[in-house]
Amino acid sequence: MAKVVITITDKARGIDVQCQIEPENGDSGLAQTVAIAVGAGLAGHVNEKILKAIQSAKKGKVNVH
Repeated sequence: MAKVVITITDKARGIDVQCQIEPENGDSGLAQTVAIAVGAGLAGHVNEKILKAIQSAKKGKVNVH
């Protein structure tokens, strides 16, 4: 069972996001290939979510009523 590990850490100039694939010894080539594809796709989604979260945190909550 391959794992996709996402780590988020604070850096001096923002936030560092890493998406790593951790295959196990018994994994087939197909399982590893699928894990790599899923990890690459997740990296884009995670990056987008983080950017939106940072933007909303900078804006703060504003009530329009």
